[in-house]
Amino acid sequence: MSAGLALGALGMAQPVSAAGSAPDGGGRANAGLKPGARTSSASTSAATPPGYTIRGIDVSSHDHNLGPIDWPAVAAGGYKFAYVKATEGHTYLNPYFAEDYAAAKAAGLLVGAYHFARPDGGDPVTEANFFVDNAQFAKDSQTLVPMVDIEWPYWSGAPTCYGLTPTEMSSWIRSFTDQVKARIGRPVMIYTNTNYWNPCTGSDASFGANPLDIAGYTETRPPLPAGWTTETIWQYAAGDASKPGNYSQNVFNGDYAALTRLTGAPAAAAPIAIRARANNRYVVAENAGAKPLIANRTSVGLWEQFDLVDAGGGFVGIRARANGRYVTAESAGSQPLIANRTSVGAWEKFTVVDNSDGTISLRANANGRYVTAESAGTLPLIANRTSVGPWEKFDRIATS
Repeated sequence: MSAGLALGALGMAQPVSAAGSAPDGGGRANAGLKPGARTSSASTSAATPPGYTIRGIDVSSHDHNLGPIDWPAVAAGGYKFAYVKATEGHTYLNPYFAEDYAAAKAAGLLVGAYHFARPDGGDPVTEANFFVDNAQFAKDSQTLVPMVDIEWPYWSGAPTCYGLTPTEMSSWIRSFTDQVKARIGRPVMIYTNTNYWNPCTGSDASFGANPLDIAGYTETRPPLPAGWTTETIWQYAAGDASKPGNYSQNVFNGDYAALTRLTGAPAAAAPIAIRARANNRYVVAENAGAKPLIANRTSVGLWEQFDLVDAGGGFVGIRARANGRYVTAESAGSQPLIANRTSVGAWEKFTVVDNSDGTISLRANANGRYVTAESAGTLPLIANRTSVGPWEKFDRIATS
């Protein structure tokens, strides 16, 4: 992605190969390559990684080297989404952004804007505002949440991590992402590579609530940066702008319905059922929510359906379809879980933990403890475990 940020504000000379002197912008989403390998192009002939079915691309001004992008052909090729570089730094605006953004939407794709971050600019709030002012984010069902590209500098002789310490880098990213969220009301997606993120932020694990686009041009998904347990998008192959139609390749971690929930007007998520591994029975909001939750049902009806509602900060609220009320870790977790709250407070927030065997565990914010199907599911659920064992594992099952 690219930008025209001048470094004069920091009292430094502008590098000759930085974006300000590059008419087409210098930066693009290429974090899967090593620093200094920007001139190398990875082929997009790589097969779609197994287990992923929703494909997308990302483009910048570099992809216009051979002429306009044929967006109807992209859609006909089975792609469902695209990210288009909008801005870089404080001043660079991709001259093809508006054209590509509109044409990709007209072709039926879900489309988002991305920004190539320039932490060397020293003013993350102004940079975030410049991005949002030009990103054309709309609260509709076709506009994806914006993305910020945080990766190695692309010009020769650039200082490691833009010359910032890990603390300074984390602070810059925090200010930028907070400002974008304040402007649009949604967390910005972060695009990066673990080999950049961990050393340059000191393995800062506090950004896990932001969706992640991980770059890695490998046959299997690369290791994730500190703070994330799963990826939202994986850029698995870099494009080659010298070849027609050879764009950077991405896959979405989920189905199309889940992808739509990244838009400005996300579709309502399907309710889920929660099945305890302790006894393979479904959790129920017993007596339409009047009694504590217990895992004792062999099939799913209305009382066994729940909505996971984003509560911010990486937390979810669990709302019972039986009565429309939120599950609470009653008395700060000392009492069994029950669905009797009309809003989400500290006791109604949970973290969904993805276990390596495909199950999930639920950790209550009220006391930091894991929810258990007590006595192998014969007693109501309660958040009183300090670690995850068989009784603390659940299957999350879509009900429609």
